[in-house]
Amino acid sequence: MIKKIYILFFCILYSNSGINKDIYSNHMELFIHENILNEFLLSIGEIEGSGNIGLFDYNWNVYDLRVDINKDSSIFNGLVKLKSGSFEREDIIVGDVTISYNKAKNLIYVQISNIIIDIDLSDVLSILPKNTFMINIDISNYFLEPFEIDAPQPKEISYSLPLSNKNEKLILINLKESNLILVNNGIKIISVYECVNK
Repeated sequence: MIKKIYILFFCILYSNSGINKDIYSNHMELFIHENILNEFLLSIGEIEGSGNIGLFDYNWNVYDLRVDINKDSSIFNGLVKLKSGSFEREDIIVGDVTISYNKAKNLIYVQISNIIIDIDLSDVLSILPKNTFMINIDISNYFLEPFEIDAPQPKEISYSLPLSNKNEKLILINLKESNLILVNNGIKIISVYECVNK
């Protein structure tokens, strides 16, 4: 009975509340740290390829892939090493990360895109004239499908409270609102529930 009273008190206290994105004081919050995405990217290892321009053969490796999330943006970072003969060069690569929430499917999508690397081969081989031999590498093709993360499954809970020997009241607790926000180092799904008398 005490458990049910606490639940009823909770309903009275919060039934008119909405999502508060500023102080994160909501009924339920799920935090997904960016490290779970970075562990996945780490498990991919290096992405490598090769090509040639005229007489020059080159190899490239992309590694140290990671996603950095803060409240204003989410960014893909990595390193690319280009080698041609005994010459090599290392550059930072940057891409876009789009994070969205499908409420109907209860899924969080993380889409990595626009990871395009343009390198002037003269920066690797100084004997070549500038802007003559350009290498273009697009590794976005490795991330065509978004990562999917299950959000907490909202479910309706009902409690029957006996009010007297003959009467009882049915209280339903269900999801009122749920949203995704970016915070430093991760993603939050914040939810507000409502209590309804039946």
